[in-house]
Amino acid sequence: MVNFITSLTFLLTAATSVAAVPHTLEARDDTTCRDDLGDKAFGSAADAVWCINYLASLNQPCVGHVSGQQFCKRGTTQITGLTVSGTSSSSCKDVARGAGLIMDKCTKPDGRVKGANPAWGNGNLIIDIRHV
Repeated sequence: MVNFITSLTFLLTAATSVAAVPHTLEARDDTTCRDDLGDKAFGSAADAVWCINYLASLNQPCVGHVSGQQFCKRGTTQITGLTVSGTSSSSCKDVARGAGLIMDKCTKPDGRVKGANPAWGNGNLIIDIRHV
């Protein structure tokens, strides 16, 4: 009887583990290059990279608001955090990662960039890079 219970317990544990494992992962691409804003909205990619490195060096939260919160401005380029409602926060390191995805997808060959993307792991905090 002990062997039967041990075997049954093992079988149930294995079945539960298999059921809990996701079978497929879907890629998300929430990055937009904000083509609706026109050419005047492009900021400097070099200044955006400086801001991303600065944000990545911070050990603190970055808190965004509905009206927008400036996280970094260098030259005429700004990284801002916006929310749909209320406030939302992520570590500044995760904000930098989200901004990095904008750089990867939206930087033009002439060194200009604009775009928006959620902070890494937080779809409620939208990161925006553009000229100000």
